[in-house]
Amino acid sequence: MICLQLFNNSFFELTSAGDKLYIQVLKPGFDIREFNNIMADFPIIHLTNFICLRKALVEATGALVHIGSLKNKIEVMLSKDEMQATIFINLTQKELELNKAAIATEIIRALNAYGITEGIENVYEKPLLAQCEFVIAKGIPPIYGVDAKLAYYELSDKKPLVKEDGSVNYYELNLIDNVRAGDWLGERIPPQEGKPGMTVTGKLVPGKKGKDSNLRYDKKTIREVSEGNKVILRALVDGAVKFDGSKIKIDNHLIVPADVGYETGNISFDGFVTINGTVKDGFSVTAKYDISINGKIGIGAVGKIHSREGSIYIRGGIYGKNTAKIEANKNVYVKYCNECSITSGEDINIGFYALDSKLNAQKVLLDPKYGKIIGGSVIAEVKVVSGVIGNKYEKKTVINVQGFDRNQMRKEFEKLLEKYKVLLQDAGAVKRQIEVFEYNLSGAEYANMDEYNKYVMRYEDIVDEIKMLDEARKKLQQTLQTKGEGEVGIFQAAYPETFLEIKNMQRKINSIVNGSFYAENRELHHN
Repeated sequence: MICLQLFNNSFFELTSAGDKLYIQVLKPGFDIREFNNIMADFPIIHLTNFICLRKALVEATGALVHIGSLKNKIEVMLSKDEMQATIFINLTQKELELNKAAIATEIIRALNAYGITEGIENVYEKPLLAQCEFVIAKGIPPIYGVDAKLAYYELSDKKPLVKEDGSVNYYELNLIDNVRAGDWLGERIPPQEGKPGMTVTGKLVPGKKGKDSNLRYDKKTIREVSEGNKVILRALVDGAVKFDGSKIKIDNHLIVPADVGYETGNISFDGFVTINGTVKDGFSVTAKYDISINGKIGIGAVGKIHSREGSIYIRGGIYGKNTAKIEANKNVYVKYCNECSITSGEDINIGFYALDSKLNAQKVLLDPKYGKIIGGSVIAEVKVVSGVIGNKYEKKTVINVQGFDRNQMRKEFEKLLEKYKVLLQDAGAVKRQIEVFEYNLSGAEYANMDEYNKYVMRYEDIVDEIKMLDEARKKLQQTLQTKGEGEVGIFQAAYPETFLEIKNMQRKINSIVNGSFYAENRELHHN
């Protein structure tokens, strides 16, 4: 056995044969604790048999004793994905600096022995550190393609316009989003191909194509066409744009170019209705969805304007002559109303005044600066807001806010939020499953198209339910922002002979006041 001497002193010699480490103790008395200092000068030493070392130092028989092994000068570590290589240099920093060029060459050889040929840093110029693991080679990561991009027609905001001075324009409102056949309704930019990468061992890593997504639309009223590098949604028919959950569609839309009168007869339509003139006295309009009456002069003693599931917008006012009835499942928007009855499932929004009218809604909202409620009666579930109530002639005006149970509503809100969170988690889980299918897209088909379609339908159902819950959440949140459990906000003045009732608590106004009246803890407060 040929041994190479590594170290010697008056007590012992350290030698190696191959990768094995031996000690030959010639004289006893060496303190074993000092052996650590020798190891610090020889990082290449790997002590594996401490008991044999201690016995050899004590007995000093002069025999060769196997106590460990020698590490490689350059230890190479390759990551599992082969995208990174690190090294550890088992030398002292002094040895490394004295022999940097030779060590650098050894590093290249060690890397090549592992098949590492790509992304190697310039070891001849790079600062090298002894006894410290550091990155020496990096692969080129694949670039994943850009995901498909979807865009849809944006519905106009159905809220009244708030001006810079704080006033609200209730009568310039685009309630119905009307389109004509051929109009743009959405588009999809397909996913892009990725670019391949390379491991430090020279293996190609394929670049994945971006994730695909499908446009959701009603195929009876909308078509999909390829235009350039995009897929475009175009309207097949004239009508009103609507989102049925997450799916865009076009509903029936009846446009009356002038007035509703003897030429048209009463209107009853299973869709949206736009009237560019007025509705003449005695005539009625009934529609499933939104009704928009755009004539500047408004309407008079009509029979009934009724939206079963939507809102009603009257650009002008109403001079109802105690005949006109307006009924909407959602909101009503009108410039003014005089001697009429308005019933709304949600809010009644009035720009200027309500005179001798009967109003019934969740909230009745007039402009805080210019709005006036004079005479008649108002029944609201949550809130009434107006600049003025009554007048200086002390015209009897009755305001009744039925109120709500705040604690019960808070419980409903919290319950809704919990359900909302669960649905978001469900949507995420289903979406991830869809992405697994889309990730493995091959040509135009999936491995199991039926199963994929089931997941897509399930996801759309969840998204629809989330949207419904979100609408309910917003409504509850708005109600909870009301003072107390029912409120009447008077921003300018309420005159004598104004009668307020909130949650069955009554107050007659005997002198001009303003501020907020609200019910709380079974008491009627004013501030």
